[in-house]
Amino acid sequence: MEGFLAKLLGGFNALPTARKMTLAVVTLMVALSMGVFVYVTNQEDYRVLFSNLSGSDAATILTKLKEKKIAYQISPAGDVISVSSGKVSELRLELAAEGIPQGGGVGFEIFDNKSFGTTDFEKQLNYRRALQGELARTISSLDEIQKCRVHIVLPRDSLFVEHQKKTTASVTLRLKAGKKLKSSQIEGIGHLVASSVEGLSATDVMIVDSQGNILSQIGAGDSRLAQMSASQVDYKKNIEKDIASKIQSMLENVVGSGKAAVRVTAELDFRITEKTEELFDPESPVVRSSQKQTDKATGPPVVAAGRTAATTETAGAEKEKSEEIINYEINKVVSKTVMPVGGVKKLSIAVLVDGIYEKDNTGAMVFQQRPRKDIEALEDLVRKSAGLDAQRGDQVVVSSMPFSRPELEQGMTALPWQDRVAPFFPIVRYVVILIALVLVILFVMKPLIRNLALMSQRAETRTITGPPAIGPGGISVELSGQPAPLALGGLEERSLTEVEMARQLAALNAKKFAELLRNWLK
Repeated sequence: MEGFLAKLLGGFNALPTARKMTLAVVTLMVALSMGVFVYVTNQEDYRVLFSNLSGSDAATILTKLKEKKIAYQISPAGDVISVSSGKVSELRLELAAEGIPQGGGVGFEIFDNKSFGTTDFEKQLNYRRALQGELARTISSLDEIQKCRVHIVLPRDSLFVEHQKKTTASVTLRLKAGKKLKSSQIEGIGHLVASSVEGLSATDVMIVDSQGNILSQIGAGDSRLAQMSASQVDYKKNIEKDIASKIQSMLENVVGSGKAAVRVTAELDFRITEKTEELFDPESPVVRSSQKQTDKATGPPVVAAGRTAATTETAGAEKEKSEEIINYEINKVVSKTVMPVGGVKKLSIAVLVDGIYEKDNTGAMVFQQRPRKDIEALEDLVRKSAGLDAQRGDQVVVSSMPFSRPELEQGMTALPWQDRVAPFFPIVRYVVILIALVLVILFVMKPLIRNLALMSQRAETRTITGPPAIGPGGISVELSGQPAPLALGGLEERSLTEVEMARQLAALNAKKFAELLRNWLK
Protein backbone atom coordinates (compact mmCIF):
# COMPACT_ATOMS: atom_id res chain seq x y z
CA MET A 1 0.00 0.00 0.00
CA GLU A 2 2.84 2.38 0.82
CA GLY A 3 4.47 1.68 -2.52
CA PHE A 4 1.21 2.27 -4.35
CA LEU A 5 0.63 5.56 -2.51
CA ALA A 6 4.21 6.60 -3.31
CA LYS A 7 3.64 5.88 -6.98
CA LEU A 8 0.39 7.90 -6.96
CA LEU A 9 2.11 10.81 -5.23
CA GLY A 10 5.01 10.67 -7.73
CA GLY A 11 2.60 10.69 -10.65
CA PHE A 12 0.68 13.60 -9.13
CA ASN A 13 3.86 15.64 -8.64
CA ALA A 14 4.84 15.02 -12.26
CA LEU A 15 1.64 16.65 -13.53
CA PRO A 16 1.46 20.28 -14.65
CA THR A 17 -0.09 22.84 -12.31
CA ALA A 18 -3.35 23.16 -14.33
CA ARG A 19 -3.82 19.41 -14.29
CA LYS A 20 -3.15 19.27 -10.56
CA MET A 21 -5.91 21.83 -9.95
CA THR A 22 -8.34 19.93 -12.21
CA LEU A 23 -7.57 16.71 -10.38
CA ALA A 24 -8.10 18.40 -7.01
CA VAL A 25 -11.49 19.81 -8.08
CA VAL A 26 -12.63 16.43 -9.42
CA THR A 27 -11.53 14.72 -6.21
CA LEU A 28 -13.45 17.29 -4.14
CA MET A 29 -16.58 16.81 -6.24
CA VAL A 30 -16.40 13.04 -5.81
CA ALA A 31 -16.01 13.44 -2.06
CA LEU A 32 -18.98 15.83 -1.90
CA SER A 33 -21.11 13.45 -3.98
CA MET A 34 -20.30 10.59 -1.67
CA GLY A 35 -21.13 12.74 1.35
CA VAL A 36 -24.47 13.84 -0.09
CA PHE A 37 -25.33 10.23 -0.92
CA VAL A 38 -24.56 9.09 2.61
CA TYR A 39 -26.50 12.02 4.12
CA VAL A 40 -29.60 11.51 1.99
CA THR A 41 -29.55 7.76 2.54
CA ASN A 42 -29.44 8.19 6.31
CA GLN A 43 -32.19 10.83 6.34
CA GLU A 44 -35.51 9.83 7.90
CA ASP A 45 -38.41 9.69 5.42
CA TYR A 46 -41.25 11.81 6.85
CA ARG A 47 -44.86 11.57 5.66
CA VAL A 48 -47.92 13.64 6.54
CA LEU A 49 -49.77 12.31 9.58
CA PHE A 50 -52.59 14.89 9.61
CA SER A 51 -53.18 18.08 7.66
CA ASN A 52 -55.56 21.05 7.88
CA LEU A 53 -55.53 20.78 11.67
CA SER A 54 -57.07 23.30 14.01
CA GLY A 55 -54.92 24.81 16.75
CA SER A 56 -56.44 22.66 19.49
CA ASP A 57 -56.10 19.43 17.50
CA ALA A 58 -52.47 20.21 16.58
CA ALA A 59 -51.59 20.87 20.23
CA THR A 60 -53.27 17.62 21.34
CA ILE A 61 -51.45 15.56 18.69
CA LEU A 62 -48.06 17.08 19.56
CA THR A 63 -48.64 16.27 23.22
CA LYS A 64 -49.37 12.64 22.35
CA LEU A 65 -46.26 12.40 20.13
CA LYS A 66 -44.05 13.82 22.87
CA GLU A 67 -45.46 11.33 25.35
CA LYS A 68 -44.63 8.47 22.96
CA LYS A 69 -41.18 10.02 22.24
CA ILE A 70 -41.79 10.01 18.47
CA ALA A 71 -39.88 12.43 16.24
CA TYR A 72 -42.10 14.75 14.20
CA GLN A 73 -42.05 17.74 11.87
CA ILE A 74 -44.58 20.57 11.87
CA SER A 75 -45.28 23.05 9.09
CA PRO A 76 -44.69 26.80 9.62
CA ALA A 77 -48.46 27.38 9.69
CA GLY A 78 -48.88 24.72 12.39
CA ASP A 79 -51.65 22.83 10.57
CA VAL A 80 -49.60 19.92 9.11
CA ILE A 81 -47.76 17.33 11.23
CA SER A 82 -45.42 14.74 9.68
CA VAL A 83 -43.83 11.66 11.23
CA SER A 84 -41.70 8.74 10.04
CA SER A 85 -43.31 6.95 7.09
CA GLY A 86 -43.22 3.61 8.91
CA LYS A 87 -45.35 4.89 11.80
CA VAL A 88 -48.05 6.83 9.96
CA SER A 89 -50.70 4.09 9.78
CA GLU A 90 -50.12 2.91 13.33
CA LEU A 91 -50.33 6.42 14.80
CA ARG A 92 -53.49 7.25 12.84
CA LEU A 93 -55.25 4.18 14.26
CA GLU A 94 -54.06 4.88 17.82
CA LEU A 95 -55.13 8.53 17.72
CA ALA A 96 -58.45 7.69 16.06
CA ALA A 97 -59.23 5.30 18.93
CA GLU A 98 -58.80 8.25 21.29
CA GLY A 99 -61.03 10.51 19.19
CA ILE A 100 -58.16 12.61 17.81
CA PRO A 101 -58.36 14.79 15.81
CA GLN A 102 -61.76 16.11 16.79
CA GLY A 103 -62.09 18.31 13.74
CA GLY A 104 -62.22 21.64 15.55
CA GLY A 105 -64.50 22.70 18.34
CA VAL A 106 -65.89 20.65 21.17
CA GLY A 107 -68.57 18.02 20.66
CA PHE A 108 -70.80 15.97 22.90
CA GLU A 109 -67.74 14.69 24.75
CA ILE A 110 -68.15 17.84 26.84
CA PHE A 111 -70.73 15.93 28.87
CA ASP A 112 -68.27 13.14 29.70
CA ASN A 113 -67.04 15.15 32.68
CA LYS A 114 -70.01 15.63 34.97
CA SER A 115 -70.18 18.38 37.55
CA PHE A 116 -72.72 18.54 40.37
CA GLY A 117 -72.58 22.33 40.58
CA THR A 118 -73.60 23.01 36.98
CA THR A 119 -76.54 25.38 36.57
CA ASP A 120 -79.30 25.08 33.97
CA PHE A 121 -77.82 28.01 32.05
CA GLU A 122 -74.43 26.29 31.85
CA LYS A 123 -76.10 23.06 30.71
CA GLN A 124 -77.91 24.88 27.91
CA LEU A 125 -74.70 26.66 26.91
CA ASN A 126 -72.72 23.39 26.84
CA TYR A 127 -75.46 21.73 24.81
CA ARG A 128 -75.30 24.54 22.24
CA ARG A 129 -71.49 24.31 22.09
CA ALA A 130 -71.63 20.55 21.65
CA LEU A 131 -74.26 20.82 18.91
CA GLN A 132 -72.24 23.46 17.06
CA GLY A 133 -69.06 21.39 17.30
CA GLU A 134 -70.70 18.19 16.04
CA LEU A 135 -72.25 20.00 13.07
CA ALA A 136 -68.91 21.64 12.24
CA ARG A 137 -67.16 18.25 12.26
CA THR A 138 -69.80 16.71 10.02
CA ILE A 139 -69.67 19.55 7.50
CA SER A 140 -65.85 19.58 7.53
CA SER A 141 -65.86 15.93 6.45
CA LEU A 142 -66.93 17.02 2.94
CA ASP A 143 -64.11 16.81 0.39
CA GLU A 144 -64.41 20.45 -0.70
CA ILE A 145 -64.37 21.99 2.79
CA GLN A 146 -61.20 22.66 4.73
CA LYS A 147 -62.67 24.23 7.86
CA CYS A 148 -66.15 25.05 9.16
CA ARG A 149 -67.75 26.89 12.05
CA VAL A 150 -71.42 26.80 13.06
CA HIS A 151 -73.27 29.33 15.23
CA ILE A 152 -76.77 28.55 16.53
CA VAL A 153 -79.18 30.96 18.23
CA LEU A 154 -81.71 29.16 20.46
CA PRO A 155 -84.28 31.69 21.75
CA ARG A 156 -86.00 31.28 25.08
CA ASP A 157 -89.45 29.76 25.14
CA SER A 158 -92.29 32.29 25.45
CA LEU A 159 -95.76 31.78 26.91
CA PHE A 160 -97.28 33.65 23.99
CA VAL A 161 -96.95 32.28 20.48
CA GLU A 162 -96.80 35.72 18.88
CA HIS A 163 -93.81 36.60 21.08
CA GLN A 164 -91.86 33.41 20.30
CA LYS A 165 -88.73 34.11 18.23
CA LYS A 166 -87.44 31.81 15.54
CA THR A 167 -84.33 29.65 15.84
CA THR A 168 -81.57 30.77 13.45
CA ALA A 169 -78.11 29.52 12.50
CA SER A 170 -75.11 30.66 10.49
CA VAL A 171 -72.36 28.58 8.89
CA THR A 172 -68.91 29.82 7.87
CA LEU A 173 -66.99 27.71 5.36
CA ARG A 174 -63.36 27.77 4.28
CA LEU A 175 -63.01 25.90 1.02
CA LYS A 176 -59.90 24.04 -0.11
CA ALA A 177 -57.76 25.57 -2.84
CA GLY A 178 -59.38 25.15 -6.25
CA LYS A 179 -62.60 23.69 -4.82
CA LYS A 180 -66.10 25.03 -5.33
CA LEU A 181 -69.47 24.01 -3.92
CA LYS A 182 -72.46 23.29 -6.10
CA SER A 183 -75.84 24.86 -5.37
CA SER A 184 -77.19 21.43 -4.42
CA GLN A 185 -74.36 20.98 -1.90
CA ILE A 186 -75.02 24.38 -0.34
CA GLU A 187 -78.70 23.55 -0.07
CA GLY A 188 -77.80 20.18 1.45
CA ILE A 189 -75.67 21.85 4.15
CA GLY A 190 -78.60 24.13 5.02
CA HIS A 191 -80.98 21.19 5.35
CA LEU A 192 -78.40 19.26 7.39
CA VAL A 193 -78.15 22.04 9.95
CA ALA A 194 -81.93 22.59 9.99
CA SER A 195 -82.62 18.89 10.53
CA SER A 196 -80.18 18.72 13.46
CA VAL A 197 -81.63 21.64 15.43
CA GLU A 198 -85.13 21.54 16.86
CA GLY A 199 -87.39 24.30 15.54
CA LEU A 200 -84.91 25.44 12.86
CA SER A 201 -86.00 25.88 9.25
CA ALA A 202 -83.66 25.60 6.28
CA THR A 203 -84.70 29.11 5.23
CA ASP A 204 -83.23 30.47 8.48
CA VAL A 205 -79.71 29.08 7.88
CA MET A 206 -77.19 31.59 6.52
CA ILE A 207 -74.12 30.11 4.78
CA VAL A 208 -71.10 32.30 3.90
CA ASP A 209 -67.54 31.58 2.81
CA SER A 210 -64.28 32.78 4.36
CA GLN A 211 -64.38 35.90 2.15
CA GLY A 212 -67.80 36.92 3.47
CA ASN A 213 -69.67 36.02 0.28
CA ILE A 214 -73.19 34.70 0.80
CA LEU A 215 -73.44 31.19 -0.61
CA SER A 216 -77.03 30.47 0.35
CA GLN A 217 -79.92 32.38 -1.18
CA ILE A 218 -81.39 33.21 2.22
CA GLY A 219 -81.94 36.91 2.75
CA ALA A 220 -81.70 37.76 -0.95
CA GLY A 221 -85.35 38.65 -1.46
CA ASP A 222 -87.67 35.84 -2.43
CA SER A 223 -85.29 33.09 -1.34
CA ARG A 224 -87.76 30.26 -1.78
CA LEU A 225 -88.41 31.25 -5.38
CA ALA A 226 -84.67 31.59 -6.01
CA GLN A 227 -84.01 28.09 -4.68
CA MET A 228 -86.81 26.67 -6.80
CA SER A 229 -85.41 28.41 -9.87
CA ALA A 230 -81.99 26.80 -9.33
CA SER A 231 -83.52 23.33 -9.07
CA GLN A 232 -85.68 23.98 -12.12
CA VAL A 233 -82.65 24.95 -14.19
CA ASP A 234 -80.87 21.73 -13.19
CA TYR A 235 -83.98 19.70 -14.02
CA LYS A 236 -84.26 21.38 -17.43
CA LYS A 237 -80.59 20.74 -18.22
CA ASN A 238 -80.87 17.08 -17.25
CA ILE A 239 -83.87 16.55 -19.54
CA GLU A 240 -82.13 18.25 -22.48
CA LYS A 241 -78.92 16.33 -21.88
CA ASP A 242 -80.73 12.99 -21.66
CA ILE A 243 -82.65 13.51 -24.90
CA ALA A 244 -79.57 14.83 -26.74
CA SER A 245 -77.39 11.89 -25.65
CA LYS A 246 -79.96 9.34 -26.81
CA ILE A 247 -80.35 10.98 -30.22
CA GLN A 248 -76.60 11.48 -30.73
CA SER A 249 -75.71 7.89 -29.83
CA MET A 250 -78.33 6.68 -32.33
CA LEU A 251 -77.11 8.99 -35.10
CA GLU A 252 -73.45 8.11 -34.59
CA ASN A 253 -74.31 4.48 -35.28
CA VAL A 254 -75.62 5.63 -38.67
CA VAL A 255 -73.28 8.45 -39.80
CA GLY A 256 -70.17 7.49 -37.82
CA SER A 257 -68.59 8.29 -34.49
CA GLY A 258 -67.97 12.00 -33.92
CA LYS A 259 -69.89 13.00 -37.06
CA ALA A 260 -73.10 14.19 -35.39
CA ALA A 261 -73.88 17.04 -33.00
CA VAL A 262 -77.26 17.37 -31.25
CA ARG A 263 -78.68 20.28 -29.28
CA VAL A 264 -82.04 20.15 -27.50
CA THR A 265 -84.06 23.03 -26.07
CA ALA A 266 -86.96 22.10 -23.81
CA GLU A 267 -89.69 24.46 -22.61
CA LEU A 268 -91.08 23.13 -19.34
CA ASP A 269 -94.14 24.08 -17.33
CA PHE A 270 -93.30 24.45 -13.63
CA ARG A 271 -96.69 25.80 -12.59
CA ILE A 272 -98.44 23.96 -9.78
CA THR A 273 -102.01 23.52 -11.07
CA GLU A 274 -105.00 21.90 -9.34
CA LYS A 275 -108.09 21.35 -11.46
CA THR A 276 -111.55 20.65 -9.97
CA GLU A 277 -114.53 19.69 -12.20
CA GLU A 278 -118.24 19.15 -11.39
CA LEU A 279 -120.22 17.39 -14.13
CA PHE A 280 -124.08 17.32 -13.98
CA ASP A 281 -126.17 14.78 -15.91
CA PRO A 282 -129.92 15.68 -15.85
CA GLU A 283 -130.79 12.66 -17.96
CA SER A 284 -129.72 10.25 -15.26
CA PRO A 285 -131.25 11.37 -11.95
CA VAL A 286 -130.48 9.42 -8.85
CA VAL A 287 -132.54 8.91 -5.66
CA ARG A 288 -131.25 11.06 -2.91
CA SER A 289 -133.73 10.00 -0.18
CA SER A 290 -136.87 7.91 0.18
CA GLN A 291 -139.55 8.03 2.98
CA LYS A 292 -142.55 5.71 3.26
CA GLN A 293 -145.26 5.85 5.98
CA THR A 294 -148.23 3.45 6.49
CA ASP A 295 -151.10 3.85 9.07
CA LYS A 296 -153.55 0.97 9.86
CA ALA A 297 -156.38 0.94 12.54
CA THR A 298 -158.91 -1.86 13.65
CA GLY A 299 -161.54 -2.07 16.54
CA PRO A 300 -165.08 -3.46 17.83
CA PRO A 301 -168.52 -1.86 16.88
CA VAL A 302 -169.72 1.14 18.93
CA VAL A 303 -173.49 2.08 19.66
CA ALA A 304 -174.18 5.71 19.44
CA ALA A 305 -176.01 7.42 22.27
CA GLY A 306 -179.80 7.97 21.73
CA ARG A 307 -180.01 5.50 18.94
CA THR A 308 -181.36 1.98 18.75
CA ALA A 309 -179.26 -1.02 18.04
CA ALA A 310 -180.53 -1.09 14.51
CA THR A 311 -178.91 2.21 13.89
CA THR A 312 -175.52 1.19 15.17
CA GLU A 313 -172.39 2.48 13.31
CA THR A 314 -169.15 0.63 12.73
CA ALA A 315 -166.95 3.51 13.77
CA GLY A 316 -164.14 1.20 14.71
CA ALA A 317 -163.91 -0.46 11.32
CA GLU A 318 -160.46 -1.25 9.85
CA LYS A 319 -158.63 1.68 8.25
CA GLU A 320 -155.29 1.80 6.33
CA LYS A 321 -153.29 4.87 5.13
CA SER A 322 -150.01 4.77 3.12
CA GLU A 323 -147.69 7.72 2.29
CA GLU A 324 -144.34 7.65 0.37
CA ILE A 325 -141.92 10.57 -0.34
CA ILE A 326 -139.00 10.17 -2.81
CA ASN A 327 -136.41 12.94 -3.35
CA TYR A 328 -134.33 12.87 -6.57
CA GLU A 329 -130.88 14.46 -7.16
CA ILE A 330 -129.33 15.42 -10.47
CA ASN A 331 -126.33 13.18 -11.26
CA LYS A 332 -123.05 15.03 -10.49
CA VAL A 333 -119.39 13.97 -10.84
CA VAL A 334 -116.69 15.96 -8.97
CA SER A 335 -113.05 15.37 -10.05
CA LYS A 336 -109.88 17.01 -8.74
CA THR A 337 -106.73 16.81 -10.86
CA VAL A 338 -103.23 17.98 -9.84
CA MET A 339 -101.20 18.75 -12.95
CA PRO A 340 -97.59 17.40 -12.96
CA VAL A 341 -94.84 19.94 -12.33
CA GLY A 342 -92.16 20.21 -15.00
CA GLY A 343 -94.22 18.92 -17.89
CA VAL A 344 -92.82 19.42 -21.38
CA LYS A 345 -94.52 22.23 -23.26
CA LYS A 346 -92.34 22.25 -26.37
CA LEU A 347 -89.20 20.58 -27.71
CA SER A 348 -86.83 22.07 -30.27
CA ILE A 349 -84.06 19.83 -31.64
CA ALA A 350 -81.19 20.91 -33.88
CA VAL A 351 -79.02 18.21 -35.46
CA LEU A 352 -75.81 18.78 -37.38
CA VAL A 353 -74.27 15.87 -39.29
CA ASP A 354 -71.07 15.68 -41.25
CA GLY A 355 -71.24 15.27 -45.03
CA ILE A 356 -69.63 12.86 -47.45
CA TYR A 357 -66.00 13.25 -48.56
CA GLU A 358 -64.69 12.17 -51.94
CA LYS A 359 -61.30 12.56 -53.61
CA ASP A 360 -60.91 14.90 -56.55
CA ASN A 361 -58.42 14.67 -59.40
CA THR A 362 -55.60 15.98 -57.20
CA GLY A 363 -56.30 13.45 -54.45
CA ALA A 364 -57.68 16.05 -52.00
CA MET A 365 -60.81 15.27 -49.98
CA VAL A 366 -63.78 17.36 -51.14
CA PHE A 367 -66.90 17.83 -48.99
CA GLN A 368 -70.31 17.00 -50.39
CA GLN A 369 -73.64 17.45 -48.64
CA ARG A 370 -75.73 14.42 -47.90
CA PRO A 371 -78.65 13.80 -50.24
CA ARG A 372 -82.00 15.31 -49.36
CA LYS A 373 -83.62 11.93 -48.90
CA ASP A 374 -80.95 11.02 -46.33
CA ILE A 375 -81.64 14.26 -44.44
CA GLU A 376 -85.39 13.58 -44.45
CA ALA A 377 -84.79 10.03 -43.22
CA LEU A 378 -82.66 11.34 -40.36
CA GLU A 379 -85.33 13.92 -39.45
CA ASP A 380 -88.00 11.23 -39.31
CA LEU A 381 -85.70 9.05 -37.21
CA VAL A 382 -85.04 11.88 -34.72
CA ARG A 383 -88.72 12.83 -34.58
CA LYS A 384 -89.82 9.32 -33.66
CA SER A 385 -86.99 8.59 -31.23
CA ALA A 386 -87.59 11.83 -29.27
CA GLY A 387 -91.38 11.39 -29.25
CA LEU A 388 -92.10 14.81 -30.78
CA ASP A 389 -95.71 16.04 -30.79
CA ALA A 390 -96.71 18.29 -33.69
CA GLN A 391 -99.80 19.55 -31.80
CA ARG A 392 -97.73 21.23 -29.10
CA GLY A 393 -95.36 22.78 -31.67
CA ASP A 394 -92.33 20.50 -31.43
CA GLN A 395 -89.84 20.93 -34.24
CA VAL A 396 -86.62 19.35 -35.47
CA VAL A 397 -84.03 20.57 -37.99
CA VAL A 398 -81.28 18.40 -39.51
CA SER A 399 -78.47 20.04 -41.49
CA SER A 400 -75.38 18.68 -43.22
CA MET A 401 -72.21 20.75 -42.86
CA PRO A 402 -68.46 20.01 -42.83
CA PHE A 403 -66.97 19.38 -39.41
CA SER A 404 -63.83 21.44 -38.96
CA ARG A 405 -63.18 20.41 -35.36
CA PRO A 406 -60.83 17.49 -34.51
CA GLU A 407 -62.12 14.09 -33.52
CA LEU A 408 -63.45 13.81 -30.04
CA GLU A 409 -61.07 12.19 -27.61
CA GLN A 410 -62.27 8.91 -26.25
CA GLY A 411 -61.99 7.65 -22.71
CA MET A 412 -61.62 9.34 -19.39
CA THR A 413 -59.12 12.11 -18.73
CA ALA A 414 -55.87 10.74 -17.37
CA LEU A 415 -54.76 11.68 -13.90
CA PRO A 416 -52.10 14.38 -13.52
CA TRP A 417 -48.57 12.99 -13.67
CA GLN A 418 -47.91 14.24 -10.14
CA ASP A 419 -50.63 11.97 -8.75
CA ARG A 420 -49.39 8.99 -10.74
CA VAL A 421 -45.73 9.41 -9.72
CA ALA A 422 -46.31 10.41 -6.08
CA PRO A 423 -46.45 6.83 -4.68
CA PHE A 424 -43.08 6.03 -6.28
CA PHE A 425 -41.21 9.12 -5.01
CA PRO A 426 -39.28 7.26 -2.24
CA ILE A 427 -38.11 4.55 -4.67
CA VAL A 428 -37.27 7.04 -7.43
CA ARG A 429 -35.13 9.05 -5.04
CA TYR A 430 -32.89 6.09 -4.17
CA VAL A 431 -32.70 4.97 -7.80
CA VAL A 432 -31.59 8.44 -8.96
CA ILE A 433 -28.95 8.62 -6.23
CA LEU A 434 -27.65 5.15 -7.13
CA ILE A 435 -27.46 6.03 -10.84
CA ALA A 436 -25.59 9.25 -10.03
CA LEU A 437 -23.11 7.31 -7.89
CA VAL A 438 -22.52 4.73 -10.65
CA LEU A 439 -21.94 7.51 -13.20
CA VAL A 440 -19.43 9.20 -10.91
CA ILE A 441 -17.55 5.94 -10.45
CA LEU A 442 -17.51 5.07 -14.15
CA PHE A 443 -16.76 8.47 -15.66
CA VAL A 444 -14.81 10.23 -12.91
CA MET A 445 -13.15 7.89 -10.45
CA LYS A 446 -12.19 5.11 -12.91
CA PRO A 447 -10.42 7.44 -15.43
CA LEU A 448 -8.81 9.26 -12.53
CA ILE A 449 -7.34 6.10 -11.03
CA ARG A 450 -6.21 4.88 -14.45
CA ASN A 451 -4.40 8.16 -15.22
CA LEU A 452 -2.69 8.17 -11.84
CA ALA A 453 -1.51 4.58 -12.40
CA LEU A 454 -0.07 5.48 -15.82
CA MET A 455 1.67 8.54 -14.43
CA SER A 456 3.28 6.46 -11.69
CA GLN A 457 4.44 3.94 -14.30
CA ARG A 458 6.01 6.71 -16.37
CA ALA A 459 7.89 7.97 -13.34
CA GLU A 460 9.90 4.73 -13.04
CA THR A 461 10.33 3.76 -16.75
CA ARG A 462 11.87 5.54 -19.68
CA THR A 463 9.37 6.87 -22.20
CA ILE A 464 9.67 8.49 -25.58
CA THR A 465 8.73 12.10 -24.94
CA GLY A 466 9.21 13.68 -28.37
CA PRO A 467 8.86 13.03 -32.07
CA PRO A 468 11.86 11.67 -34.03
CA ALA A 469 14.40 14.13 -35.48
CA ILE A 470 15.96 13.53 -38.90
CA GLY A 471 19.67 14.40 -39.14
CA PRO A 472 22.68 13.61 -41.25
CA GLY A 473 23.29 10.39 -39.37
CA GLY A 474 19.70 9.15 -39.58
CA ILE A 475 16.66 9.43 -37.23
CA SER A 476 17.08 10.12 -33.53
CA VAL A 477 14.40 10.14 -30.75
CA GLU A 478 14.48 11.47 -27.18
CA LEU A 479 14.13 8.76 -24.50
CA SER A 480 13.59 10.03 -20.92
CA GLY A 481 15.05 13.40 -21.79
CA GLN A 482 18.26 12.00 -23.50
CA PRO A 483 18.70 11.83 -27.21
CA ALA A 484 19.20 8.29 -28.49
CA PRO A 485 20.03 8.00 -32.20
CA LEU A 486 18.37 5.34 -34.29
CA ALA A 487 20.59 4.89 -37.37
CA LEU A 488 18.84 4.29 -40.61
CA GLY A 489 21.72 3.96 -43.04
CA GLY A 490 21.34 5.18 -46.61
CA LEU A 491 18.25 7.38 -45.92
CA GLU A 492 18.31 11.09 -46.46
CA GLU A 493 16.00 13.63 -44.91
CA ARG A 494 14.43 14.89 -48.12
CA SER A 495 13.91 11.50 -49.70
CA LEU A 496 11.96 10.07 -46.77
CA THR A 497 8.25 10.49 -46.56
CA GLU A 498 6.32 10.10 -43.30
CA VAL A 499 4.94 6.73 -44.36
CA GLU A 500 8.37 5.42 -45.28
CA MET A 501 9.77 6.75 -42.00
CA ALA A 502 7.11 4.88 -40.02
CA ARG A 503 7.82 1.68 -41.95
CA GLN A 504 11.55 1.96 -41.35
CA LEU A 505 11.06 2.58 -37.63
CA ALA A 506 8.69 -0.36 -37.29
CA ALA A 507 11.11 -2.68 -39.11
CA LEU A 508 14.10 -1.47 -37.09
CA ASN A 509 12.67 -1.80 -33.55
CA ALA A 510 9.03 -2.85 -33.30
CA LYS A 511 8.85 -2.62 -29.49
CA LYS A 512 10.17 0.91 -29.25
CA PHE A 513 8.10 1.96 -32.26
CA ALA A 514 4.91 0.75 -30.57
CA GLU A 515 5.84 2.63 -27.37
CA LEU A 516 6.54 5.74 -29.46
CA LEU A 517 3.11 5.60 -31.13
CA ARG A 518 1.38 5.01 -27.84
CA ASN A 519 2.96 8.12 -26.30
CA TRP A 520 2.16 10.24 -29.36
CA LEU A 521 -1.48 9.20 -29.22
CA LYS A 522 -1.70 10.07 -25.55
